[in-house]
Amino acid sequence: MGSGVLDLLERHNGFFRDSLGFDFELKGICSRSQVRLDRFPGRAPLMTTHPMELAKHPDIDVILEVAGGEDEPKAWVEAAFAHKKHVITANKALLAKHGKDLFPLAEANGRFLLFEAAVGGGIPIIRTLQESFIANDIHGLACIINGTCNYILSEMTGKKLSFESALKAAQDLGYAEADPSFDIEGTDSAHKVALLASLCYGKYVDFSSMSVEGITTISAVDIQMAEEMGFAIKLLGIVSQDKRGIQANVYPALLEKRHQLATVDGVLNAVFVKTSAIGPILLTGAGAGKLPTASSVISDLVSLARQLATGNPQAQPMGFFSTRNRAELIPIDELETEFYLRLTAVDKPGVLAKVTAILGEEGISIRALVQKPEHDPEHVPVIFLTHATRNANVSKALKRIDVLDIIQAPTQVLRFYR
Repeated sequence: MGSGVLDLLERHNGFFRDSLGFDFELKGICSRSQVRLDRFPGRAPLMTTHPMELAKHPDIDVILEVAGGEDEPKAWVEAAFAHKKHVITANKALLAKHGKDLFPLAEANGRFLLFEAAVGGGIPIIRTLQESFIANDIHGLACIINGTCNYILSEMTGKKLSFESALKAAQDLGYAEADPSFDIEGTDSAHKVALLASLCYGKYVDFSSMSVEGITTISAVDIQMAEEMGFAIKLLGIVSQDKRGIQANVYPALLEKRHQLATVDGVLNAVFVKTSAIGPILLTGAGAGKLPTASSVISDLVSLARQLATGNPQAQPMGFFSTRNRAELIPIDELETEFYLRLTAVDKPGVLAKVTAILGEEGISIRALVQKPEHDPEHVPVIFLTHATRNANVSKALKRIDVLDIIQAPTQVLRFYR
C-alpha cells in the first residue's frame, strides 16, 4: 500500500501543484524492513526503519500511516500529535481499538486524524457519511466490507465449491492470508462496522462488544438452498438505531437476489445506506488493494491541504469516538428477524415432531420446512424457515434441540436481511 501511495503522489503531484496549488514534498519513508526500503533508493531525504524518526522530525507536517497493526502504530501516532503533526491512516484495526484515545488526543493538539482508507478501500464512504449525508438521518446501514469473505461466498455460489475449496482458491490468488481467521471469522468486518456505526450515530461503538459471526460454517447445502429460494448469502455488517440504542452486528445473511447488495460479487465491497432525504443508496467498489486504498489516502491528503489553506485549520471534532460518549449497544438477542435453520438429523420417525414441538414452545412460528434427500440416513439436512422472531427465542430453542440424540451436528443459523 505504501508503494501505491508513492506511485500516485508522483503521478499526480504536477496536477496538485499546477491546478490546486499544493506542492507535496516527500520528506521521509519508513519501513520495518531495510530490504523494502532498498526498493526505493533516493525517493526521500530520510529513509529509516525507525518510525519515531518521522514522528519527531521537525520538517514533516503530515504522517501517512499505512503499516497496519493495532498497538505498535498507536505510539507512532501519539508521538506525531505530540510533535504537532497531522496523521492520515488506513488502519481500521488501530482506530477500532484505540480511536477512543487517539481522536481526543488529535483534537487536544489541534491536529487532524483522517481515515478514509480505513474502511472500504477506495469507496469514499467516510467523507460521504461525514459531509454528503450531513442533512440526512441514517435509518440503517448494511455493508459487504471484507473482500476475502465475499470472494469465497461468490465462488461457492458461482462454481458450486465447498468452503474449503473456495478458501484455497482465495489463498492461491492472494485474496486470503495463510492464516485467514481475521477475515473469515468476521473480525476485520467488525473493526470497520464499528467505525461506520460511530459515524452514523455520533456515539462511540466498541467493536469488542459487538456480536460477530464469520462464514466458516456455511456449507454447499446452505448455498444451494439460498439459490433455490431466490436468495444469496453474504457476510454483512448491519447497523441501525432506535430508542433503545444502536444495533451493530456482523453475520452471514440471506438477501433476496433483487437486493442491490446481492449483486456485489468477488472481492468487491459495498455499503448500502438508508437515508431520510436521499432514500436508499449503494456505494460499491474495490475494498482493498494497493491503488484503491492509496487513492483514499491521497484523497485525505488533498482534503487536509485544502483545509489548512483556508487559514483556519480546525479539525472536525470527533468526540463521539470518546468513551465519554459510549453507545448503548442493543444485544443481538433482541434482534427480531426471520431465520433459516439447518438441522442435521437422523432419518427416523418422529424427528420433525420433536423439533417442531420445541420451536412452538419457544414461540417460533414455522414458515416453511424442507428435507433434503441424502444418501447418509444418519446425516439428513432439515431446513426450517421461520416467521419473524426474536434471536433470543431461537437461541433458547436450539439449546434444547442440539442436545437431542437425533441431532448429529450444531444447527446452522442464518438470518434474513430485507
